[in-house]
Amino acid sequence: MGFHLYKFLMKCNLLVLYIILFLPLMCYAKDQDNKVATNITDSSNVSEAETPALLEDYYFNIESVSMETEIPKDWKRFDFHGFFGVTSPVKGRDDDSQQPSSRFLDENEATLWIGKRISKKLSFDSEIEIKKGFTQYDLEIFKFDYEIIDKLLVFHIGKFKFPLGIERFVEAGTFNKLIDRPLPSIRIIPGTYSDIGGMFHGIVPLPYDTKLKYEIAVTNGLEGPEPKDVQQLWDNNRNKAIGGRLGYECLPGLEIGGSYSRGKYDEDNELDIDFLGADIQYKRGNLEVRGEYITSHVEQETIYGGDYSRNGYYLQTSYKYPFNLDYLKYLEGVVRFDSVDPNRNVTDGEEADRIALGINYYLNEHLEFKFEYEIENEPGEEIHSKSFVQAIFRW
Repeated sequence: MGFHLYKFLMKCNLLVLYIILFLPLMCYAKDQDNKVATNITDSSNVSEAETPALLEDYYFNIESVSMETEIPKDWKRFDFHGFFGVTSPVKGRDDDSQQPSSRFLDENEATLWIGKRISKKLSFDSEIEIKKGFTQYDLEIFKFDYEIIDKLLVFHIGKFKFPLGIERFVEAGTFNKLIDRPLPSIRIIPGTYSDIGGMFHGIVPLPYDTKLKYEIAVTNGLEGPEPKDVQQLWDNNRNKAIGGRLGYECLPGLEIGGSYSRGKYDEDNELDIDFLGADIQYKRGNLEVRGEYITSHVEQETIYGGDYSRNGYYLQTSYKYPFNLDYLKYLEGVVRFDSVDPNRNVTDGEEADRIALGINYYLNEHLEFKFEYEIENEPGEEIHSKSFVQAIFRW
């Protein structure tokens, strides 16, 4: 009883701290409405009222690393680029209870991207992640896109990120506002969840400048309930996972969405695993607020503990202030609170609440430095903190 009361008080204190820190910032952002402040991935002429980036805008493309207002669109050539990230701990323990990013060699990584416009409607792109101290190579994306009806109906086939939630759009180091990812995205959803299959997605314009965004996918599915149980090539059963996301842009810059996925994960096609999520994001100029709640139910044989459920959520706010100096393009502040419970039936030390504070310094459009400080609360342990820095070079 004492621990649960303490955990509740901890959540309240952290949320109060969150509000205190960012209420002045949001007020300041409102005062900046007449200033042009664009994201590092946007053109310098983008309006402050720009809506959240579309699905395809999050993929690595040449616009991601350029500040130019006009970029050649030569569909006959291959586009090749990526990023290289180096992470180092400043303070923190290096044991199993910590996030992997506190280990120097494990989280240094590189991502390589290549894409080509094959025809007016058909394109190809692939993404390779080199991680774990440059000892592990993962083919994250390898897919063909065919625009059946412009942006209204697009078909993916190949290997792609499964359409569950919104954090998948910004998990790469160049888009992630912090160094660590939210706890639910690595302890409930399988890390970078890529799968083989087909998907339809598109954007449906609605009255009053609103939009409906949809993604529907059929893929091989997971091979187990743990985050590491992601199939790479061969399916372990005949069942397919079906899932997707619906997003509704109800106001310029404000989008709410929901995700669902279900499939059988065992070799005998008997045990289900499902995911249900809700998300919200708001972007105006260089101010961004995003949050997500994820819950999952896992069927499991009685001898292994029976069925169980898990859930988690995060809330993140960031503001990027433009300086446009020779050696300082942007300075960005970030705050995120996240919480996760990988098995609600037991208290085994895997639950955690965390608050993360970050400062990002953009030297130019190709070089970025990040600093992150975290305070984490886990059952049976004293509240502990850690910090680390990261340098990212993109081309």
